[in-house]
Amino acid sequence: MLRVFLRFVFHLFYNPFAFTYDWVSAFVSRGKWRAWTHAALPHLTGTRVLEIPSGTGNLLLDLRAAGYAAVGVDLSAAMLNITRAKFRRQRTSAPLVRARVQALPFGDATFDSVTMTFPPGFAHDPRAFAELARVLKDGGRLIWVDAARLLPRDAWSRALNWALNLVGGSGIAFETFARAMLADTIWQVEVKRVTDEASIVSVVIATRRGTK
Repeated sequence: MLRVFLRFVFHLFYNPFAFTYDWVSAFVSRGKWRAWTHAALPHLTGTRVLEIPSGTGNLLLDLRAAGYAAVGVDLSAAMLNITRAKFRRQRTSAPLVRARVQALPFGDATFDSVTMTFPPGFAHDPRAFAELARVLKDGGRLIWVDAARLLPRDAWSRALNWALNLVGGSGIAFETFARAMLADTIWQVEVKRVTDEASIVSVVIATRRGTK
């Protein structure tokens, strides 16, 4: 019941309370959230990048600033509105699309890379990964960042980790889950764990094999 309740709370943060999302994510990560999402960047290939879900647009802004032709997709209208406001303040823009990952409005082999950082429930849906494979070109990469944890150096970090464990996987459990979701032979999967002085995060690099 507690797990269901926490997932409901996360749903609220992602929709009617989306305006609190940046603050909450920074709070629960003790300021590490942006660094965790940036763990995707070293593994990008090509220039055409799909970010899904694009959330409040922080990583999308960074991708565009770095010169990537990045497109943001999210199902939450509230998240997309926050992203648009951020881009207006920066006097820049990016294509933003409201869509479900199971039915992306893009042609086959549109993107070189897909970034997926701390995705919501669709990570449990095999149809989502089939659709991501469809929009990736041969040799393209799905980069999935998840299962971040603080090093348990104090009671507060341990408490935050406990809450995160209730709503998502961690460590070896997450790696097993990710490999199971990407078990189709079209994917070549590598999992890395990135650490710093205070935290650890898992990065899945799934390369789309050619179909010919």
